[in-house]
Amino acid sequence: MSYKLDKKDGVLKVILSSDISLSDFKGIKEELKSYDNVKEVRLDLKNCEYIQSKELAGFVQLNKFCKEKNISFILVNVNESIIQLLELTNLLTIFKIEQDFTSYTPEELIGFFDDVELSDKVSDFIAENYSDSYKVLMKNLIISDDPILKEYAILTVGKAHDYDFLEDIRAALRDEVGNVVKAAITVLGWLQDFDSKEEIYPFLNSEFVDVAEAAAATIALLADDDDAERLAKLLEKKDERLKKIVIQALTLINDDKCYDIVKRELEVEKDEQLIAYIVKMLSFFNRKEVEDILINYLSHDSNIVREAAASSLVRINAVSKVDDILRKVTDPDSMVGYFSTKAVGELCKDKKCADYLMRVYHEVSDNVKLAIIEALGKMSVDCSDFLYQALSEDNEDIRKEALNSLYLVLGDKVGNIALDCLKDESWLVRYKAVEILGKINIANLEKILNDHLKRESSKFVKEKIYLILGEL
Repeated sequence: MSYKLDKKDGVLKVILSSDISLSDFKGIKEELKSYDNVKEVRLDLKNCEYIQSKELAGFVQLNKFCKEKNISFILVNVNESIIQLLELTNLLTIFKIEQDFTSYTPEELIGFFDDVELSDKVSDFIAENYSDSYKVLMKNLIISDDPILKEYAILTVGKAHDYDFLEDIRAALRDEVGNVVKAAITVLGWLQDFDSKEEIYPFLNSEFVDVAEAAAATIALLADDDDAERLAKLLEKKDERLKKIVIQALTLINDDKCYDIVKRELEVEKDEQLIAYIVKMLSFFNRKEVEDILINYLSHDSNIVREAAASSLVRINAVSKVDDILRKVTDPDSMVGYFSTKAVGELCKDKKCADYLMRVYHEVSDNVKLAIIEALGKMSVDCSDFLYQALSEDNEDIRKEALNSLYLVLGDKVGNIALDCLKDESWLVRYKAVEILGKINIANLEKILNDHLKRESSKFVKEKIYLILGEL
């Protein structure tokens, strides 16, 4: 027999061996009939490096049997080669697929620490199911020479809050590998090891950004009343990266003293990249005046700063300030109007905003018009007549964006408009029309696209048509 069964609490796990055959699935079905109160069947493929395509018929049959019995059917521990086989046979969407670490021994699980996609999940699983056997394994890994195993062992014991490893973790601060040091710094914060704070401070200036950011987070976790001012002194140094790390630490501490320091730094900073970063970080402080500060920075000389201000206003959902932001749409500096309009499009879904944007549309430059068209497509208002008129604009980018916003507003009803846009002189507009036609329900789409292909001159539009035809 090429499988074994394990039932627990209504879940029947079917563990396949590497030499599974199609005939084995008949036996699985017969045995399944003899079990009572099975609510879920988990077909475990941990031992299967590969399977033949003909054996997939057994998967399908077992899945069908479970559906008839109202039993959930899940494939677990499926490797990449079998995933690819399921894709090639168009069966991937039929099955629910999960990872099930309970199928593995502690020693087998450690092997997943080398897997970029699974290492964090395995670490979480071990921490949640921590035991003496796992503890012994973690001890061996922490004193090993393998930096990846060492890193994840430190993280795992930290998640498990195993204070017996405190000295080992402190020692890892002196490791030569950045990721090991980062893990140690992070875990010392989790374990609230205040005695290590002094040793962590120098890592704010680490050449490895990840290590520096971990130090900022841990110092924030271990902070007392003196840390804000101590961090503020570091801002006096002419080091852009250090300033960012310090601002991050202050933002994570997030008290009144830190807010005043960050706000003061914003007022004196001259570098646009740093100003944009501080604007973003200031938005993480829950202070009402932050909204007004961000609105003021929409008018900054730098587009980088303006964009940071606009995105930060959206992040804090500054809906109460929409009227103030709207007033900047017609600013003499078109880029102020552009970023203000972008913010309005994300923040406001009301008719009053749509009406205002449509009213000032002909007063603003093309880049602001483009932002207005995009914003109207995001609002819960039928602006289709206005957007349709924008399809006559000379600017091809505006026509393209108008068509996209019409699609967002009208959905499948945009079909005839998209068909008309296939005649547009701009390949950008035609490309967008083809893209939209591929998304909506429209009769005879294959014939329409094939007919248009005969007269299409743009290679990009042709490629898009071929892609859609291949999916039909």
